[in-house]
Amino acid sequence: MTPDRPFGPANMSPATLRIVRYAMLVFVLGFGAFAYYQGSHQLPPSPEEGPGADPSLLRWVGLGMCAAVVVAISVMRRIREQADPVRRSTLALVGSAFAEGTAMFGGVIMVLGGDVIVWVVGTVLLLSTFTLLPADPEQA
Repeated sequence: MTPDRPFGPANMSPATLRIVRYAMLVFVLGFGAFAYYQGSHQLPPSPEEGPGADPSLLRWVGLGMCAAVVVAISVMRRIREQADPVRRSTLALVGSAFAEGTAMFGGVIMVLGGDVIVWVVGTVLLLSTFTLLPADPEQA
């Protein structure tokens, strides 16, 4: 690594960004399907185990994460507009990663027996980054 690029290379091509984003989407959808199946087929906890996990608080944490992702995407969009075209693809990927993390957290909530709302909102936010933070570096 050179001192002028402390975080590694910033020259991700638009095609690479599209491939990475589609891979993120496939992973989120696959994990969501697994989490939905797993959460809907849970056995009730046995008396010696005590009560099971209560995902109600995690739902509120997840909804707070969704709100934070909306703010993060808008900040990344503003930073991306001011950045040079070489770095725009990397900044778009960072914005997509915020949304992916929220969707994955929603999947964890589903595995624990919670509802799907955080996963759905996180997945919609991930899909929205495809438009709000375009892969083409010439689009600001």
